[in-house]
Order: sequence, then structure tokens, then C-alpha cells
Amino acid sequence: MKITVLGFGNVGSQLGRLWTAKGHKVTAGLREASKRAKTAKELGLSVAEPAVAVKDADVIAVALPWQAVEATLASLGPFEGRILLDATNPLAADLSVIVPEAGSGAEQVAQWARGVRVVKAFNTIGATLFGDPDFDMFYCSDDEDAKQVVRGLIEDTTMSPVDAGPLKNARYLEQIAGLWVDLAVKGRIPGAFGFKLMKK
Repeated sequence: MKITVLGFGNVGSQLGRLWTAKGHKVTAGLREASKRAKTAKELGLSVAEPAVAVKDADVIAVALPWQAVEATLASLGPFEGRILLDATNPLAADLSVIVPEAGSGAEQVAQWARGVRVVKAFNTIGATLFGDPDFDMFYCSDDEDAKQVVRGLIEDTTMSPVDAGPLKNARYLEQIAGLWVDLAVKGRIPGAFGFKLMKK
């Protein structure tokens, strides 16, 4: 698939690395002067200005700091019908979870980029754990076809996908992320840890 990753910090770079290793054509949407362009190229990704990078993408993965999401989406021009994988978390400076007016970050993204097919995923645990088959990755969306595409991208990271329902349930996934951040940053649970759905 043709995937564009917007944001190339811990989340974006890890996703780009994992998907490139599975044979996807991944482009990092980075400004020309970005210091991360060299890293992206070393990982085997193409690099292009964000507005150019999204033009032919099948999937646009947003892995930006929350405060940069609205302006970035507004700068891209229309891209209706495309799958937008929202890997962001609406966090304040103190790392507490912000509840946007729309009810969740993903629902807010859907309002900012009307006409795109938003799927929430890759937001509930730290990026360094992406690709660890011991952990589940939750995802949700109102678009069943887009869900199946993202499910496949989760499987490509060797993690187990868990369908968490409609997009409105992103508000619960973002709170799970807030719990993970609190436990990790404050050292309440030392070492690498994530979430696993257990069924009996």
C-alpha cells in the first residue's frame, strides 16, 4: 500500500519502519528543512512535503502532537475518501487527556477533515512497544472497509488487532492511553508493559 506518515517522532518513525519492512511504500510527510528527513531516508522511506505526500496515499497516518493536528490537516487541501489513521492523543502539557468539543480526538479529526474515513489506532501504548506480538492494538471506526485495511496494517506489525467498535469509542481508547502514560511516566509500573484482551 501507499502510506503517508505525518509526524516523524517516536510513533511515526516506528510505524514507518514496521510498514516499510512489510513491503509497503511509505512516505514521510516532512517539511524540506526537517531534521528528521535524514532518519526517514535511512529507514527506507521516501520524503516529501506533507501536501505532496498525501496526494497518492491510500492511507494517511497522523502521528503529530495534538496541538499541530488541526493546522496540518488544514494545510493539506481536500483529500476526501481517503483513509486517515489517527494515531494521536489529545494531551495537555501535563500529559493529562484533553476531551475535545467533538467528544474525542478522533471525532474532532473527522470534523477537521470532513469526508475522510477516520480510524483510530496505535494510540494506547508507547511507540517502542509497537511490533511486540505480546500486546493487542485496539482500533475503532465508523467505516467497516477502512477498519479492515487498518486491521491488516496492525497485523503487519505482528500485534493482535482488537475491534473496539464505532469511532465514538475513540474517547475510551484515548483515556486508556492516558492511563498508560500516567503509569509509565510516573513509574507506577516499571519496565515495558501494554494491554491484552483476555477471553475465556
